[in-house]
Amino acid sequence: MNKTYDIIIIGAGPGGYAASMRAADLGLKACIIEKELIGGTCLNWGCIPTKTLARSASCLYEIKQAEKFGIEVKSYNLDFAKISDRKEFVVDKLRLGAESMLRMKSVDIIKSEATFLSQNKVQAGDDIVESKNIIIATGSKPAELESLSFDHKNILSSREMLSLKGLPESIVIVGGGFIGCEFASIYNRLGVDVTIVEIADQLMPGTDKEIAKRLDLAFGKSGIRVLKKDKVISVDNSLRVLVKLADGMSIDCNKVLLCIGRRPNIAGLNLEEAGVDIEKGFIRVDNKLRTNIPHIYAIGDVTAGYPLAHVATYEGVLAADNIAGKNRAADYSAVPSAVFTHPEIASVGLSIDKAREQAADASEIRVPFSAVSRAHINGETDGFVKLIFGLKTRKILGAAVLGPLASEIISNFTIAINNGLTIDDLSHTIFTHPTFSESVLDAVSRA
Repeated sequence: MNKTYDIIIIGAGPGGYAASMRAADLGLKACIIEKELIGGTCLNWGCIPTKTLARSASCLYEIKQAEKFGIEVKSYNLDFAKISDRKEFVVDKLRLGAESMLRMKSVDIIKSEATFLSQNKVQAGDDIVESKNIIIATGSKPAELESLSFDHKNILSSREMLSLKGLPESIVIVGGGFIGCEFASIYNRLGVDVTIVEIADQLMPGTDKEIAKRLDLAFGKSGIRVLKKDKVISVDNSLRVLVKLADGMSIDCNKVLLCIGRRPNIAGLNLEEAGVDIEKGFIRVDNKLRTNIPHIYAIGDVTAGYPLAHVATYEGVLAADNIAGKNRAADYSAVPSAVFTHPEIASVGLSIDKAREQAADASEIRVPFSAVSRAHINGETDGFVKLIFGLKTRKILGAAVLGPLASEIISNFTIAINNGLTIDDLSHTIFTHPTFSESVLDAVSRA
């Protein structure tokens, strides 16, 4: 059957979903093609299930800390099957909600793989769909090593790790990026023996070195073993798993979690038929998110930008706006990121080193959570808020947070940077007391 639309979106992850919803709001007849589940990796096998597990792990941690607050918990039972069931319940509920919203907006959902037949036609199952505008939003998949690949039993991807029905006694996590660190934090709190092997000289390479060091120390204190500047050279995968490292060490464990990054999902799209350019494995786009074929757009992880769900959402809206003639350029000057470890980590804007490359007078100020009333109330005084600003312009250039509710606090700085606010603008703002967000006011006041 042949069908014609104003816009075709390939992929129903955060970017594709946002694009289809925006297109519908703009009066465009849209369809979304998804071969798996609405919500993509983020909702089904990434952000949402991971953070749901993290919440359960946090509850267990709070039970263990309860005595400090005058509450004696004499016994408790960790039922991982129920934890897993709750994770699936949350995911299913959100996915059904997303599907319902698409139908309410009259967005057609085609559950199929998509293959380009031309620059305007896509094969989707038995249907041939045609449109003047197409958005590619197929996301990414876990990467493998030539020497170490998934066996889907003992050597697992992040997706398979989230499908476990029981807790392993021990895991080795290959890769100390944000995905590896989140899983390390979750499973450590659930009582699993965790080892991280990272080839770089710090956890989460590319992030603020001070924060990476503090996270390393926090992991060590909680019992997570971190092996930096080392790599896995082989895995003896039998009944149990024996991981051999370059330095000669061998680690016996139940499972290996391989999380060394992600790769764009472009196989099978037949992009060459559409004439879409690929550069270093990614789809090349301009600042309007157009490929070299002006009416074909690409958003999210298939491009060489920020591999973050909230960025894909932003790009989905922007691409739909541009198809509707709004002519918007992408602005990545205030992209927040958050890592849901314990302690939490979040950042936005420039680091102090990057800021000084642009302005010699860039400075930083730090507020420890030990100076924040709410931190003492909650018994979480480790960590700090770091503010980067220009001494002459007084503009807020960047920020980083290590500690409780970092992922929430960072939004204050994101709004500030996105709107070009100065430290004076924020210092004249009234913040609720007592809250963790008061640390923002404290930082700008000190600056």
